Amino acid sequence: MKNITFLISFLFIGLSAKASESIIHRAYNDAFIFIENGVEFAVYPNGEFDFYYNPDFRSSSVINISTPNMNISYNSGYNYDAYVQYDDYGAVIQIESVPIYYDYYGRIIRAGNVFIDYNRRGHIARVGGLYIHYNRFNRITNYTGFINHYNSSYVYRPWHRYYSRPRSSVSIVFGKPYRAYYQPNRVTYVQHVSYYNNYYTKNVHQNFYRPNQKRVSYNKGRTTSGKRDLRKIRNKEAEFASRGNSRRSNIKAQRSNVAKSRENITRSKRNTSIRARENNVRSYRGTANRTAVKNNRTRSKTEARKVGRESRNTAINRRSNSRKVNASGRNSRTVKSTPTRRSSSATKASSARESRTTTRRAGNRNSNTRAVKSSNNKRSSARTSNSSSRGRSSARNVDRR
Repeated sequence: MKNITFLISFLFIGLSAKASESIIHRAYNDAFIFIENGVEFAVYPNGEFDFYYNPDFRSSSVINISTPNMNISYNSGYNYDAYVQYDDYGAVIQIESVPIYYDYYGRIIRAGNVFIDYNRRGHIARVGGLYIHYNRFNRITNYTGFINHYNSSYVYRPWHRYYSRPRSSVSIVFGKPYRAYYQPNRVTYVQHVSYYNNYYTKNVHQNFYRPNQKRVSYNKGRTTSGKRDLRKIRNKEAEFASRGNSRRSNIKAQRSNVAKSRENITRSKRNTSIRARENNVRSYRGTANRTAVKNNRTRSKTEARKVGRESRNTAINRRSNSRKVNASGRNSRTVKSTPTRRSSSATKASSARESRTTTRRAGNRNSNTRAVKSSNNKRSSARTSNSSSRGRSSARNVDRR
């Protein structure tokens, strides 16, 4: 029984440890970690911070590094002097192109475009758009919102365990407003690189003032006549917010315009395709109707022709049948009257033939007589003419003699 309870308690402890580890990996633990323009910051609740610079952060999210060790972060001892600008108190005021601003007590209030606020008790209350809530014992209870669109949630990375707070001997967070009348000088990264290559490498050991130390002379900053106006930094936040909103609105407008143009293109394509389909359907229907009408017409014509042929055939058959009937009747009638008709017709024909032959004979006889008479007349006239001529010639001959 004891062994069973021991096993159950061991499993419960293991599950609770895994759950706590997963919660730590999913949520912000002791520092609020975010990436800003190639620099990963780890800001602690009292205003101190650590950072890790990696140019790959700008292009894509880095999942792991090749040689993780204790010296990757600034507070762990890694030398970032080639990328970092300092002020007279040893505070990092710029990392490459990322400016860093502090309040009067040396707490970070801005890292690039991420602004940071604190509550009355001096603990961090807001990082960008992420709000931190505490209980009465100054312990974090929950979070609301997110830092920015590029850091919407915490993503655990193996090197996050190497971030640490700065040592007390080099910490710039102090209980007195030692930076209220101090304004550091920032230069461009190109100027910083030329300064670093020409001057800083020769003077590696730099001496910085401590917050509780009396000022002697400033080399990297100046003294202001009045307190620095931190509201300008807040106004910059509003300006950045308005710029971001305008950029987002422009991006949204561009996206909406692109979406509208795409919708218009798709609509026009759909309309053209629908119209083409309708035209095809109409043409198909028209051709189908035309072919159907033609087929109906041809069918009706063929049917009419068939009907006409059938009617004609029936009429012909009827006529032929009636003719056959009539012919059969006529044949019966002719059979009965043939001997009488034939005898009468024969007699009539014989009489007509005889009359025709007699007339022909009479005509021939008349013509023969007429021809004989005419020939006789001609002969007599010829003879008379010859005799007369002969008499004349004989008279002529007599006279000549």
